[in-house]
Amino acid sequence: MFMKTVIIDKERCDGCGLCVNACHEGVIELIDGKAEVTKPWLCDGIGDCLPACPQGAVSFKEESKPMMFQSVGGPQWPIKLELVGTRNPSFDGKRLLIAADCSAFKADVMKQYGEGRVIIACPKLGKVDEEKLKTIMTQNDIREVTVVRMEVPCCSPLAAKAEYAVRESGKDIPLKVVVLRRDGSPQ
Repeated sequence: MFMKTVIIDKERCDGCGLCVNACHEGVIELIDGKAEVTKPWLCDGIGDCLPACPQGAVSFKEESKPMMFQSVGGPQWPIKLELVGTRNPSFDGKRLLIAADCSAFKADVMKQYGEGRVIIACPKLGKVDEEKLKTIMTQNDIREVTVVRMEVPCCSPLAAKAEYAVRESGKDIPLKVVVLRRDGSPQ
């Protein structure tokens, strides 16, 4: 798997700190008047820091690195569909919760449906990549999929994309769709 690693060109860096402010993960810090990558393992690879640098001192390089996962008994990270690796041993033999971003934090959705294996996605604010979902279903031994979404119309594509992914995986994975009211109770 290719992973992006953030690089700071110290010759070009003028120490303005704009990249530090733009990095939401806390990967970059100012040290001795220059930007420095201090926690590379937290980098999400999205690159909000790149356009923030007026000197062009921030860049990414792609490296082939193995994706790191916690033990099969522990929770997986990351949980955002755009960031989840397609092969994740912690999914094997488990139920998978695919939750709309806003539903994932209603009531006790994570505990009730997720078993620690969660993917969150938003059809309205982000792209829900049905091909990536299909690959996740194909490459992992997932026992069951539950889609939890809100009652609002913008959430309905999430269930359709999950249904496509399960169907196209060629596996017989049970799929359940739960629709939550705005107060968090199931319909």
